[in-house]
Amino acid sequence: MYCTAIAFTVLVIALISASIQDRRSREVSDAHWLVICITGIAVMAAAAFSEPSAERIMICIGSVMIAVNILHDREWPAHREILVNILAVLMFVIPAVTAYGDPFVKASLVIPISYTIFVAMFFTGTIKGGADVKCLISLAILFPYYPEMFGYPLVGIPGYPITLAMSFPLAVLLHASLFSVSAMLLVIIRNMIRGDVKMPNMLIGYKMNISHAEHSHVWPMKGETDPDVDGRIWVTPKIPFIIPITAAVMFVAFIGNLVFII
Repeated sequence: MYCTAIAFTVLVIALISASIQDRRSREVSDAHWLVICITGIAVMAAAAFSEPSAERIMICIGSVMIAVNILHDREWPAHREILVNILAVLMFVIPAVTAYGDPFVKASLVIPISYTIFVAMFFTGTIKGGADVKCLISLAILFPYYPEMFGYPLVGIPGYPITLAMSFPLAVLLHASLFSVSAMLLVIIRNMIRGDVKMPNMLIGYKMNISHAEHSHVWPMKGETDPDVDGRIWVTPKIPFIIPITAAVMFVAFIGNLVFII
């Protein structure tokens, strides 16, 4: 319990620092994800070597490989990148076949699954920020399980394999997305109050003076580059998604995953 609490404290401090950077510049230093990954791998190694086995060591190696993949910028040929990723995933697949009954192995499967899902979401444009993807993957390395500390979360955590299908990192992404949608509702209300009513623009952004937009964290909406007579254009905000991720981590850790209520 205390180990989990310490790891969670490190996570929250790193996320708060990253949120401040994201809010100010929309850029986040990889040092935050490095701290989270190192903490996660240290916790993992301690658990692995408490009852050492070849499968547990392979999982630790696979986690290190994934951490290096997301934090080390390099320009490799596509075939080499694919090979490295396959080798990293195999470090989890082989233990899953040979030692699936080991709770350590079962819990660790969240890491390669999260890695595959989040990378796929990035390349398909579902998640736009590279820092957001690195944050979620490093979160999976640190907490492939739901953190349970001092009677929290309030919502009960079901057993395996439900926690594999709806893991802690996926729950964080889900709740962060809900928080972002809630924030956009305020934008819609503001648009209605101002009389800026145009579909679908009013659902995904707002109007801003073009001189201000050039120096703000916004994108001009497609086909809306010409200002109106009042000098304003429709823009889409560059949402600092690390902030709702941080809020979601706190919410899921202390309140719980709302999906589990259903």
